[in-house]
Amino acid sequence: MSHHQAPDLEPREWDLHTGGGVIRAVSPAPRETWAQVLASDPGAMAFHLPQWLDCICSVRGWQDASRLYRTAEGRELVLPMVRRPGWLRAVSLQSSFPPGWGTGGILASGGVRPHEVDLVLADLASDRALRTSVRPAFTAAPAWPAGAPGVVTVPRTVHVLDLDGGMDALWSQRWSGKARRGLRSSERKAEQAGLVIERGHSPELVSAFYDVYLRWLDRRARERHLPPAVVRSRGKRAEPLAKFQAVAASLPGTCRILVARLDGEPVASTISLMHGSICVYWRGSSDKRTAAPLRANQFLLLRAIEEACDAGCRYFEMGESGGVASLEQFKAGLGGRVTPLTEYRLERLPLTLLQDQLGRIRRAAEARLGNQQS
Repeated sequence: MSHHQAPDLEPREWDLHTGGGVIRAVSPAPRETWAQVLASDPGAMAFHLPQWLDCICSVRGWQDASRLYRTAEGRELVLPMVRRPGWLRAVSLQSSFPPGWGTGGILASGGVRPHEVDLVLADLASDRALRTSVRPAFTAAPAWPAGAPGVVTVPRTVHVLDLDGGMDALWSQRWSGKARRGLRSSERKAEQAGLVIERGHSPELVSAFYDVYLRWLDRRARERHLPPAVVRSRGKRAEPLAKFQAVAASLPGTCRILVARLDGEPVASTISLMHGSICVYWRGSSDKRTAAPLRANQFLLLRAIEEACDAGCRYFEMGESGGVASLEQFKAGLGGRVTPLTEYRLERLPLTLLQDQLGRIRRAAEARLGNQQS
């Protein structure tokens, strides 16, 4: 298989010579073909939309490195991917997708097949990027290998709620008695307190969501005995306001924001992303002091699930929990099924090992700082 360069501005084309014949590759993927493949893949999610990739590029300065493969069988595969250019090709980073931007992976008519995954991984391995990472969606996970030579695998999990049968099936079959009591309690408390729910994708709702997020950061700083300014600064870098503004403006029919207000003040908010048969619970935060007694988080999540059912979605993907036990229990209590994923990293240098070591050092430093502040 020949080496090639990923695109800068002009589209590039190259041939992959495999045992099954010659495969033609193009990057960036032509948008018209991308849209056709997207529409024919039943596991496609909002993260796979071309507009989603454009948001990543506009907010974070990545470049479109998506790829279209035309196989010897006549099938077309699309890999949504972005590239962070380096001063040399050998120090650039590629990702499908970067942290905080959801899952990527390969799109194909009827879903990707295992041998197609192998050929794409082989092509990526021949690339000269410093690191290429791919995190497929839960819908495509069965087609991806448990491991591959020269590939670093990182295990991950998401919680997925099956919406088959709609709200009736959830209430009568999938939600436990404890979950039903909790959800009904959240509805009663919200009504009694006069909690007002706003929905949409307007700039005002984005601002309200972000206001709740910043207050969540402040509470996190207090709980960990860390300087609030440091935690806020890090949180803004990880989740900039421009990110949510871009998504809401670029994907108005996909981005669903719910904001719970008490006496006009936003106390909890969620962002869901709806496309095809899948709704993703993308972000959620709350002002714990006010929202927790009212069970506002549960109430908003129930509303988001109802919207997904009304839209005919089959699955409600609740995302990763980052190993936070309370969050995992919350999702499991609402019927979320633990679904394993794998992130695949092709590295020229042991970057994953280095990142793990730096992460341990940072956590140890935060623990020492927290102990000194307490």
